[in-house]
Amino acid sequence: MLRSVSSLAKVLALFVLCACAESDPCEDVDCGPGQCVPSSEQAACSCPQGYVPAGMSCKRDVREGDDHGDSIEAATPVEPMEPLQRVAANLDNIDDVDLFSFHVTAGRIYRFSCHGSRPGYNATCFVALLGADGLTLPGSAGSGGTSSFHAAVLATQEGTVYARVKPYSRFSYDPPYEYSLLDLGPDDFANTLTEATPVPVGTTVSGNIEPGIDVDVFALDAVAGRAYRLSCRGSSYNNCAMRVRGPGGEVLYQSQLFEVKWRSDTFDLQGAQEGRHTVEMFFTPGIIFSTNVGDYTFSVADLEP
Repeated sequence: MLRSVSSLAKVLALFVLCACAESDPCEDVDCGPGQCVPSSEQAACSCPQGYVPAGMSCKRDVREGDDHGDSIEAATPVEPMEPLQRVAANLDNIDDVDLFSFHVTAGRIYRFSCHGSRPGYNATCFVALLGADGLTLPGSAGSGGTSSFHAAVLATQEGTVYARVKPYSRFSYDPPYEYSLLDLGPDDFANTLTEATPVPVGTTVSGNIEPGIDVDVFALDAVAGRAYRLSCRGSSYNNCAMRVRGPGGEVLYQSQLFEVKWRSDTFDLQGAQEGRHTVEMFFTPGIIFSTNVGDYTFSVADLEP
């Protein structure tokens, strides 16, 4: 008889343990970016900043009637797109801002663009790239062209970058727009004097300025006393400019830094010193509809017979 009572007690204890294990209300709950917290034997989602509970999950804290969050915490995650891909969005009032987040890899160039709904006119939207602190991302640059505005950066470290879209001005406000994100790959040419890319005499190289503050540096190994013609030409209404330095780093020539007429640029290096000369290639602002990014060509010619 005692053995039967003992066996019954063990069975009851095992039943209680099983019942306790099965009573966890969070066992099958996925709160997304939040965390499930048992409350009065029921599951509840505790959501991080920028998110609010939505059933048994957490959703971005987006203002009613808005399509994208107004804060970094509620930014819409996006991935790099195909070159011609765009996504429709809306700035529902003049004070609305839309925040997007995307992951970057060091050494690659990323461009986030907003495209207005009125082709052929100035951009109606404005883009800025931000860091996690909400401040303008160091090394990023924006530029506006016909109907679009672009912001790009050459990433220096892996992490998350934020793109903020807002109306370009109160005088050009237009609610609908489209956005795009491109991964443009690594920079094509180094931007420091010590890493300058050698260009043999008699050759032409093609390059790309991106972002707008990009500088591509080339090197010419000159023969003493000889003359060389250095030429650059930008595309898409961009003014290409050059800064030519001698072997000691002294500036021998620099283009005008602001030009309202489209032009190429040429500099004749007469009676060159022996040694490595460097040429810094960049675009200058001033032309209407110029984006300050795009393709160019650079050539070195020997003027001696």
